Formats: sequence, C-alpha cells, structure tokens
Amino acid sequence: MGLYVYRREYLLKLIKLKSSKLENAEKLEQLRILENGEKIKVIEVKTDSQSVDTQKDLKKVRKLIK
Repeated sequence: MGLYVYRREYLLKLIKLKSSKLENAEKLEQLRILENGEKIKVIEVKTDSQSVDTQKDLKKVRKLIK
C-alpha cells in the first residue's frame, strides 16, 4: 500500500513547484519532491494491499472496507 501524508504547509509549498519532465513522463508526483531536494520516508509493511488507480479499483476497495 502506498500512503502519502503531508503537512498543510508543505502542500502549499509543493503546489508552487513546477513539475519536471521526468515527473510528467513517469506520472509520479513524488519525483517533483525528490528533484527539489526533499526526502520521502518509506515504511515497508508486511500485508497485502490493493492499489487504487481507477474507479473500478476504488469500488473494489470500498467493498473490502465494509
């Protein structure tokens, strides 16, 4: 599972940064953070997860949560 958590102040800073060619090519906003010298903390979990990239994925996850 990928969960990104940001402080409000950082989000206000992040939206002012221009997206890079790499970010646009890969469609990963995390690259904007890294290319601007920031760090991303990663924690590995040992459970399976379901990605949510489409409306179909979202419906599936909502059913799992109920």
